[in-house]
Amino acid sequence: MNIMEERGVIVECKGSVAVIRAQRTSSCDSCSSKKTCSSGSSSDMLIEAANGIGARAGDHVVFTVGGGSVLKAGVVLYLVPVLFFIGGIVLGQLAGKSVFIGLNPDLVSGVFGVVFLVIAFFGIKLYGKILEKSGAYRPQILRVV
Repeated sequence: MNIMEERGVIVECKGSVAVIRAQRTSSCDSCSSKKTCSSGSSSDMLIEAANGIGARAGDHVVFTVGGGSVLKAGVVLYLVPVLFFIGGIVLGQLAGKSVFIGLNPDLVSGVFGVVFLVIAFFGIKLYGKILEKSGAYRPQILRVV
C-alpha cells in the first residue's frame, strides 16, 4: 500500500478526530488514487484525521494518507452500484420472461435495475458507517512540527 506523509494545520478538534487544512502537493500528482480524491478545484483540502497524539487547533502536523485506502473507497463508491444496476437489469430480463409474463421484459428489467441500485446505495451507506466507526480509512496524525 502506498503511504504518503503530508503536512497541514489543524483547524478544528472533535474529540479524537482533527480537521486538517492541507495543500495539494506534488505527491498528489503522483498518487495512483488521485482521480478518486475529490477536494474540488481549490489547492486546499479539509481532511479528518485520527488525533492519537493530542494535537490542538492551530498546530502544524504531519499526517499519513494511505493511497490504497482512497482507491478502495473509490471502487466501493463507483463500481459496486454499477455492478448492482447491471445485475438487476439482467435478473429483471430473466424474471420478465419467466415470472412476470404479460409485462414488458424491458420495463421489469428497468425496475429491477433501479431497485438493485437503491439497495447498493443503502449497502454502501451502511458499510460507510461501519468503516467510520472502525477508523480504517481515516488518515493518522503522526507528529506536531
